[in-house]
Amino acid sequence: QTKSGKTRCQVSKQDVGCEAPFTDSPVVDGAPANGVRLTADGRIRWVLGNLGAIPAVTLDYRTYAALGWTIEASTSGTRFTNDGTGHGMVVAVEGVETF
Repeated sequence: QTKSGKTRCQVSKQDVGCEAPFTDSPVVDGAPANGVRLTADGRIRWVLGNLGAIPAVTLDYRTYAALGWTIEASTSGTRFTNDGTGHGMVVAVEGVETF
């Protein structure tokens, strides 16, 4: 989870999923999405739901490496880059940017 506590993410080799109180997310099944999932090959999907009671580690503002992803946490958002494909996303409450 982010240092601010506003965003929680789950990382696996195949994808990254994050939940947050996004301010400008698309509508999914009639409600604003509160989650986003990005696959290692760059496919993004907005979702409804939550990650549940998963154990969380609070990230400080620095760079981390986990399961083939580089994670850069900062005050402006958290950047996830897949080390193998170069695809990724920057997640912030204000929105999500993919690359």
